[in-house]
Amino acid sequence: MEPVKRTPLASLHRKLGARMTEFGGFAMPLNYSGIIEEHLAVRHAAGLFDLSHMGEFHLEGPRALPLLERALTNSAARLADGQAQYTIMCADDGGTIDDLIVYRLAAQHYMLCVNASNIATDWAWLTELNRDGAIMTDRSDDTALVALQGPRAVAILARVTTLPLASIARFRTAEGEVAGVASLVARTGYTGEDGFEVFCAAADAERLFEALMRAGDPDGLQPCGLGARDTLRMEAGLPLYGHELDRATSPLEANSKPFVKFDRDFVGAAALIAQRDGGMSRRLAGMRTDDGKSIARQGYKLYRGGREVGVITSGTYAPSFERPLAMGYLAASAAIADGDHVEVAIRNRMATATVVPLPFYRRPKGT
Repeated sequence: MEPVKRTPLASLHRKLGARMTEFGGFAMPLNYSGIIEEHLAVRHAAGLFDLSHMGEFHLEGPRALPLLERALTNSAARLADGQAQYTIMCADDGGTIDDLIVYRLAAQHYMLCVNASNIATDWAWLTELNRDGAIMTDRSDDTALVALQGPRAVAILARVTTLPLASIARFRTAEGEVAGVASLVARTGYTGEDGFEVFCAAADAERLFEALMRAGDPDGLQPCGLGARDTLRMEAGLPLYGHELDRATSPLEANSKPFVKFDRDFVGAAALIAQRDGGMSRRLAGMRTDDGKSIARQGYKLYRGGREVGVITSGTYAPSFERPLAMGYLAASAAIADGDHVEVAIRNRMATATVVPLPFYRRPKGT
């Protein structure tokens, strides 16, 4: 068994009183003050997350873009310098190897930010595809990543950087100093809120995190753990690898068709085209238990008229709505539409749930 890894912020998490858990092979903060409090801080003010467990691969040289065009469902050829995009890496059968973000840092220089649990798998897959000699470097251990998310994120970050934050559009990046630390600042996130993800050298992570906490103190900035990260992404209808996405699930089934560009030859394209044209066997949907109390968790079966019609992939208490919400796959053959009712097998009883559209939460305009 591999030893549990620690991020560069491990000591600081202990100092801040974090409750720790293992995730993706790393010891990570589950929560500090509490999941609900941290969740609501992000929705109403701001939260700061340690994401240094994520992997960072750099691809360089004239063969970097051809490799990405072969490996990824979205087209990195559409990126300009300083631009990023969400994308998916599929196997030949259309199953998902990982979902990730690719950044074009400069001409012939790209960075991939991949899920922590898939670092080794992703590296092996890209290495297998890299037959033409793109320069690949795994900088995961040398790179730290923190995420500042929430409606006060711009104001907080502006106190510790001279970067023109207002001109950094969604899925755009800028390089410069944040609190005296050389950083790559990306206007990306996984919470449904505005905010930034800041990459820096692992050795500078603690200084950066503490500086951001001080800068955000007047606005109620809180350190946030994986618990709030999960409830926030759930409300925003964002998939999590190992739940909504996995090796047996295609991006089309997971409502990610906008991130699949079919006019190219990429790994898994033929399988996805066949699925697109022939119709999918299931779809991802939102669900709301009607009693407002029962939590439908991952793996719970869904029924209609006594027939099994699907399974829950994620479920939790959603603090913004003060009730449980869930996501799950429904069989296309069951012809279940939004507004219809299904039953969830929760332990030894059945609970009625209403099928609702995703996402549950959308950031208010102008924030």
